[in-house]
Amino acid sequence: MSSSFEPQTPLEPLKYAFVLPGITPEAKQLSEHLLEKNHVEHNIFFNPKGFHNHLTHHYLSAYAMGANPERLQAIYDEHASYQRPLPPSVGELNRENYRSQIGNRDAYTSYRDMFQREINQHGMINTIRHWIYSDDLLARVMGGAYHPIIHIGYGVEFNLPALAAEGLAMMACTEARFADFIPQGQPANSQRVLSTARDMVSQLTTGFATRLNLGKPQSGDAPSASSLTAVDMDAALKDALNNNAVLDLAEEIRRDADFDDVVKYSDENKITAVLESKKAKDKLRTYLSRWSISETEQDVWEKLKELYTASMVIYGASAIRKQGIKLDFFLVHALTSIHAIHTLIPHLSYVESSKLLKAHAAATLTFFVSLGRPSLQLDLLLKFQSPEFDTKCNNPWLSLCDRAITAHEVHQIKAIHSLAVGQMLYAHDSPLAKAWIRVADLTLYVSDQEKKAGGADFWNRSGIGYDEDWEDTSRLVPY
Repeated sequence: MSSSFEPQTPLEPLKYAFVLPGITPEAKQLSEHLLEKNHVEHNIFFNPKGFHNHLTHHYLSAYAMGANPERLQAIYDEHASYQRPLPPSVGELNRENYRSQIGNRDAYTSYRDMFQREINQHGMINTIRHWIYSDDLLARVMGGAYHPIIHIGYGVEFNLPALAAEGLAMMACTEARFADFIPQGQPANSQRVLSTARDMVSQLTTGFATRLNLGKPQSGDAPSASSLTAVDMDAALKDALNNNAVLDLAEEIRRDADFDDVVKYSDENKITAVLESKKAKDKLRTYLSRWSISETEQDVWEKLKELYTASMVIYGASAIRKQGIKLDFFLVHALTSIHAIHTLIPHLSYVESSKLLKAHAAATLTFFVSLGRPSLQLDLLLKFQSPEFDTKCNNPWLSLCDRAITAHEVHQIKAIHSLAVGQMLYAHDSPLAKAWIRVADLTLYVSDQEKKAGGADFWNRSGIGYDEDWEDTSRLVPY
């Protein structure tokens, strides 16, 4: 049969954004009012510890799925009830003096106003491109459990420049936690032209090659995990490893005994333990150096596919064991942030895209180590089906989206939003085709159990890869 008869959907996958029918004039008008109200009234951090304001993430994910005005208002009211007001300005910031408050959450208002002026002058996309590659801001945009890049992604996806300004301000208020893996950019006050991909290809390896020893053979490299034949690797995972270099690296890291004494289950801040270990950082650099990206559109999009798919598998397949389900709080952000990167990449040069993908990979594999290098039970994931899964629906995704709209906790609908995009883009020709809907069902099954438990929080934050964590049944959801 001729390939002339193979349907091509979506027609422009590189620009695909997920939206369902149901957005009404009333919902659109309400949204403009409530999003502006959040912008002018609320801090981006809802407590002194720096926990992030998720109001817009929840709201816009529900809006894209066609939530009615009543549900949208309820989402707003629920989040607005615990937000803090905007902090007072610490003074006007600009390209010359912005470093004076870098990392200071109390400077959010001043940063937000600065980035809004930048956007007014240069446009949203050019402002994002200038700033996230300046100084150490690429490391900061991946900090805070990926929240700055997620927020910026929502701004671009829904064409909301003020939301992008909020995300850039959040970035400036966030620690550069992954700076050891992510190279510095040019100074923010430098006068530089935002080049096209063709102009920038010669710069591809200048930063990351130095940080990650790109292209240098490593005498101590372990064999590829896809070549391993250990009996504890399930058949589905072997198939996935043969098709995905990031999953291959994650599996090698899981088996690498050099990481065994880097983090303990009892460590209160496990990500800090990894980032303070020279041995762990050296090993991670070696692994990351093997994931190279060439200066072509095809390779950038192939590597995005690898990283998007790997983020889905690492989140979903680490969450299930025979005794039950535990969803990891940090790994779900790896998934929702790669969706944000999918949104941004069409606006970036090949070099910028490469840097952003490598930064995400560095953060994700660092979290993977900190969480105890969890095993990926892909066979169990692919067999999972919740009692609530609608087997009679012609398109189960429609039922899943409806369940997501009514889900109480914000991260579930964000995950479904990201999984729906990934399924549309990557599930048509993949051995992991069924995994996307299984992870969505798994996520919403836990949400349903939260409702039954009176709103209990089942997100796991203590290290999903440690056996001790699975012995603690307080956040274990049976199935």
